Amino acid sequence: MQKSVYYCPKCDRTVSRERLEEIEADLVEKYGRSCLATMRCPVCDTDFIDLGSVPPGGDQHVGEARRIGKG
Repeated sequence: MQKSVYYCPKCDRTVSRERLEEIEADLVEKYGRSCLATMRCPVCDTDFIDLGSVPPGGDQHVGEARRIGKG
């Protein structure tokens, strides 16, 4: 099963669904703000792109140094 990965085009960062859930819990606890409900980046408020729904090769614009596991 493929892991869900989301991409913020403004921040040029990827985040896994698992990590996003951790961020979500922190945001709700500290600020009462949810990013999962809106699927928007908690840093810049840009819509996330679900890389699992992008056609093969369509994720080549994601910064190489910022891919999960590389930075």
